[in-house]
Amino acid sequence: MRKLALVVAVTTAGALVAISPAAAQTTPQVQPFCDAALKADKAVNKIQSGGKPKQKDIQAADTALSQAESAAPPEIASQVQAVVAATRTSAQSGQDPDEVDPNFGQNFTALQQYRFTSCGYRQLDVTGIEYEFQGLPKTVPAGTAAIRFTDTGAELHELAIYRVKSKDSVKKIAGMSEKEQSKKLEPVGGTFAMQNQTAYTVAELTKPGRYAVICHLPVGSTSVEALEEAGKDHPKSHAQEGMYATITVEKGSTATTGAS
Repeated sequence: MRKLALVVAVTTAGALVAISPAAAQTTPQVQPFCDAALKADKAVNKIQSGGKPKQKDIQAADTALSQAESAAPPEIASQVQAVVAATRTSAQSGQDPDEVDPNFGQNFTALQQYRFTSCGYRQLDVTGIEYEFQGLPKTVPAGTAAIRFTDTGAELHELAIYRVKSKDSVKKIAGMSEKEQSKKLEPVGGTFAMQNQTAYTVAELTKPGRYAVICHLPVGSTSVEALEEAGKDHPKSHAQEGMYATITVEKGSTATTGAS
């Protein structure tokens, strides 16, 4: 199941693939919503991190969602309201949010695109092909990053971002089992995109250090149905074919680009 958080995006049509590491501009009117959305990301991710969530964490997530909803600017308020409602219902029922609300994907993408353009985060444009990420910087300053991820390949691709907690190389970690990876990586954001479509995510790259960007999807994921079938057969993942990268987050650094 996809994580039920404002930080996880679904797809929308479009393709913009330039590198834009500079930060966007925000306004005092928008800032309260941007701050509240980040808190909602953290709170909802906590109850979706595995295992049965504690009641206090569920209440904290509900409060954070309410604050984001209350702070939403008029131009995005209806989409935020719909996303919050679907997220709450999904968290209670265990259903995918798209099953709760058929318009969830459209509303969520509008919300994430608004955050990308309006919240003043450092903007990154990344492209996914077989089997690599293009446009990822080698280094970025510590802070919040908004990422626009476009799939121009023949297969579906995801962009999963983690803070590396071990001394192992990202290449080595990418070849490990999911259980082994969970001990060495801390999730900080992610999204996935269909072919010729664009998705958005917001990631807090606030701690200096190494971060891994990985696509875990199985080779042969040319459609959602093919992805499900490929997953049953346990073929090689995109990461095992080389679709991973390393970003170094440095305090006060200037972003540099290039292959990782």
